[in-house]
Amino acid sequence: MSATSAEFATIAVGQSLDRQSAAQLMADLDREFRSRPTRLVLDLGKVASFDSAGMSTIVDGMRRARELGCEVRLRGLSQPMLDFFSLLSIDRLSAQAPARPDREDFVRRLGGAVEPMLDGLTGVLRTSLEVIATAVLGPFRGQRVRLDRTAMEIDHCAGGALPIILLIGFLLGLILAMQAFVQLRMFGCEIYVADMVGVAVMSEIGPLMTAIALAARSGSSNAAQLGAMVVGEEIDALKQMGIRPIGFLVVPKVVACAASAVALTVIFDVVAMCGGALFAWGVADIELPAFATQLRQALHLSDFLVATAKSLAFGAIVGVVGCALGLRVQGGSEGVGRATTNAVVVGIFLIIVVDSLFVTWQRLVLG
Repeated sequence: MSATSAEFATIAVGQSLDRQSAAQLMADLDREFRSRPTRLVLDLGKVASFDSAGMSTIVDGMRRARELGCEVRLRGLSQPMLDFFSLLSIDRLSAQAPARPDREDFVRRLGGAVEPMLDGLTGVLRTSLEVIATAVLGPFRGQRVRLDRTAMEIDHCAGGALPIILLIGFLLGLILAMQAFVQLRMFGCEIYVADMVGVAVMSEIGPLMTAIALAARSGSSNAAQLGAMVVGEEIDALKQMGIRPIGFLVVPKVVACAASAVALTVIFDVVAMCGGALFAWGVADIELPAFATQLRQALHLSDFLVATAKSLAFGAIVGVVGCALGLRVQGGSEGVGRATTNAVVVGIFLIIVVDSLFVTWQRLVLG
């Protein structure tokens, strides 16, 4: 049974809405859809029994009405029918299939991958400038570096990384001496194992490996700590109290990372050379005094100064990258995880880039 006007149509369903009555309901829907009403009301107030076939007919009718631009309203639903519709998720079933998104071209995909990287590097650069301004100009404005906080950060950074630095340094010293000995003994110049170990460790491997270890440990830790503070709105609370997060939190961490990198690099160099000397004494039959004499001849003060400058720069990079990405966390705990991972990746990437610049400068300027 149905009532129709130009803009409005009503279909009253009988006492049963099952497989037998579904055909009649479908015929009524077809007749009403041919008149193109703007609204269609299905009166289900008299329905006492129904099955899945009847419900399927209503769903199909709602889908067709949506395609025709007709609004469908259900009236007189009993509680059992409401429960059935909630299980059926009728809104989802009657909706049109979402349009398949257009496939992004290469330029858009490339931009989507490059833009976050550029945004992160921009944040790192901005944080670097703020740290330099705070550390250099702060004392002239009465804003001194917090030495107590810096000492705590140095203890956390250097003290926590010391065991792994000792282990890596000793093993790398052994490995370098072993590799050098295999090649040099063919020419009868095993004594130059000291040169290979000393120059390689002090000039390149020591600063680089120490910085990578700090990036994996302290850089990620700083990003996670500051990111958690951002998520917990602690950074906003500091700003409300008139405390600048850069001077209060970031500068002590950056100074601690730079100082720790220099100290740990010196320890790494000494332990690695001891490992090389141990191999030379135990395997290559090179006496320790001879090894030490050859080592002093191979190394110069300029090598130590360049290595110290490298370590200082690498440590500052680790501190700035971790803090910058931590302060830019978005998206809750998931954002903290992304910042922690990116702090390690971006930190190591910048360390290698700066190291290549140091090497280029050494070759072009120092010869």
